[in-house]
Amino acid sequence: MGWFNKLVTKYILTPEKMAENELRDTRLGLYQSERQLLEAEMRVDYYRNVLRFLEAITVDGVESVAESQRPKLSLQPQGPQRHTPDLGSYRGTA
Repeated sequence: MGWFNKLVTKYILTPEKMAENELRDTRLGLYQSERQLLEAEMRVDYYRNVLRFLEAITVDGVESVAESQRPKLSLQPQGPQRHTPDLGSYRGTA
């Protein structure tokens, strides 16, 4: 009967085990709610940007909006230039 008692005590629902299960479920619910909130905030930002873009097109026209969004080209290079080595100067050792 000792093995039966161990089996029963392992699978019987005690208040502590019930609280442990509820704690796990509540944490999962909180995680899912936070994830849904972040996704909703991203959708709100997306639609705000689309509205801003469409309003700018209706007010200023397509050409001026397109010109304002193009990157400004400068005559000076932005970063350091990478030079490739002259492979003709290398000799094989074979």
